[in-house]
Amino acid sequence: MSDQADRLRQLVSASRAVSSLTTTESRPQTGLPASASSTRLARSLLFTSGKGGVGTSNLVLNLAIALGELGHRVLVVDADIGLANLDLLCGLSPRNDLGDVLAGRCSLAEAVMEGPGGIRILPGAHAIRTGPEALDGGPALLVDELGELEADSDFLLVDAGSGLGPGAVRLATAAETAVVVTTPEPTSLADAHAATARFRRLTAPPRIRVVVNQARTSAEAAEVLDLFVTTSRQFLGVVVSPMGSGAIRSDPCVGQAVRARVPFVLAHPNGVASRGVRRLARALTREDARAQPRGRRPGFFTGLATRWALGMVATG
Repeated sequence: MSDQADRLRQLVSASRAVSSLTTTESRPQTGLPASASSTRLARSLLFTSGKGGVGTSNLVLNLAIALGELGHRVLVVDADIGLANLDLLCGLSPRNDLGDVLAGRCSLAEAVMEGPGGIRILPGAHAIRTGPEALDGGPALLVDELGELEADSDFLLVDAGSGLGPGAVRLATAAETAVVVTTPEPTSLADAHAATARFRRLTAPPRIRVVVNQARTSAEAAEVLDLFVTTSRQFLGVVVSPMGSGAIRSDPCVGQAVRARVPFVLAHPNGVASRGVRRLARALTREDARAQPRGRRPGFFTGLATRWALGMVATG
C-alpha cells in the first residue's frame, strides 16, 4: 500500500507541474511555432487503425517531417508496444527505446533520438526485448522527463497501433484527438468502425478524426470518407470529421521508400503521397493557429503516466 501511495503522490505532483505549464497566450495567426518563452503544451494526436497494414506508422512519420518543414517542433512516440517499427521506416538503429526506459535500463534522454527532418523520435518497445512487467514502474521513471518533452514540442504524434487492442484505447483517454486510419478495403473500414465504437465508450472520449490511406483516386477517397462519417454518426452516434483533406492517394513511391528505409516525403518529395501528407500538415497548422488555448485535458504524458500508475495501460 505504501508503494502505491508513493506512486500516486508522485503523479499528483507531476500533474500539477505539467498543468502549470499551460498558458492563455495563443499562437500567432501565421501558424508558426510559438516563441521559446511560450509554454503551452503540445497538441497531441494519437494515430490508430482497426487493423494492421494500413500504413499508420508511415503516415505518422511522414506527417511529422512535413510539420517540421513548416517550422514546428515535433515529437513522435512509437507506442505500439511489442510491434514498434518507426525506427525501421527511417533507417534508425536505436541503442535504447521506450522499453529500456520503462525497464529502468536508460533515461528518457538516452532513448529519444533525432530523426530525419529534425523531428525527435522516441522508439517503441519491441516484444523481443521488453515484457509487460516493465510497465509497472513507468510513472516513477517517466513523469518528470516526459512533461518536459511535451512542453518543448508543438505537436506530439503518437503511433498507437491497432485501435482494437486495449493499449490504444487506454492511450486515447490521454489524447486530444484520435485519428483513425483506414483504407478503402471493406475489412479495413469495418475494423475502423469497430475501433471508433470502442473510443465512443470512453468516459471522456477524444475528438475523432479519420484519414483514408491508399485511395486509388480522389473520387474513391471522397466516397469512402462520406460513407465513414455518415455511418459513424447514424449507427454509432459518433461525430467523426476528416483530418484536413482526409485522404492520402496510393503511390508506388511509398513502397520504394519503405524498402530503402527513407521517409517518402524525403525520398520522393513530389510524389502523390508526399503532396497529400503536406496538405494534411498545412491543414493542421491552420487549425492550430485558430485554436483556442488548450485546457480541456492535462498533458498527454501526465494522463498516460496516471494510467500506467493505475495499471490501466495494456499491451494488447
